[in-house]
Amino acid sequence: MQRGVQLSVVEMGDRMVPRMMGPVAGGMIKGWCESQGVQVFTGTRVEAILPGAPLSVRLSNGQSVAADLVISATGVRPNIGFLENSGITCLQGVLTDEHLQTSVHGVYAAGDCAEAFDKVSGTTIVSAIQPNAAEQARVAALNMVGQKTELRGVTQINVLDTLGLISTSFGNWQGVPGSEQVELTDTQAGGGQGRHLSLQFKDDVLVGCNSVGWTEHVGVMRGLVEGAVHLGPWKDKLKSDPTLLMQAYLASAQAQGEWNGAGDARRR
Repeated sequence: MQRGVQLSVVEMGDRMVPRMMGPVAGGMIKGWCESQGVQVFTGTRVEAILPGAPLSVRLSNGQSVAADLVISATGVRPNIGFLENSGITCLQGVLTDEHLQTSVHGVYAAGDCAEAFDKVSGTTIVSAIQPNAAEQARVAALNMVGQKTELRGVTQINVLDTLGLISTSFGNWQGVPGSEQVELTDTQAGGGQGRHLSLQFKDDVLVGCNSVGWTEHVGVMRGLVEGAVHLGPWKDKLKSDPTLLMQAYLASAQAQGEWNGAGDARRR
């Protein structure tokens, strides 16, 4: 778009970025893109790309889109086939323990190939993002030189800049069994971009969140989720007013020794 390209996006899910954003957030991103001149098809598949100049892209909704260039963004998976019969246990990725050691003593894995334990979701996941790769490499390296160190967990982080619209998701943004949620949406805020905030609670812990158009306190959202901070009475205050994130963090994290006095969430 910034280069003046006439852009079309085809998404199989019912909204944009469905693996990162809930229905309201994904719908807001779609609406913003369309307001900026992007043609967006959701709930749609590419059925065929027919040769010609331009190409003709046939969609599952019966429409065709002319295109000079087609980019297929189908995701990635760890290239672990070479480890078959090696004795190293692999699931979606190379399975590791809390020290990033594999099932074979002395062999470690880190980064996009590693499947590590996520304390927020309680499962092992492959989270192919730079912050996790850097932290896993640090922990693996320390253990490899004899300094016993545990990985605190895998952080599920997504921060997007979509034509100037900032959106985020942390942890179990879709909630967990038995969780409670609160949502705040203002479609007129931010010069037409809109603002949306969704918080997911399990007991008195914030286990996940989604935001659109909120650039304040992004680090606080991450800190509350990643730190599994017990909110106590602040849970009900956030359910009444989810914008009180900073106040909730200062009051709750400080009481639990997680606050470092620097005005933001401690990097962990």
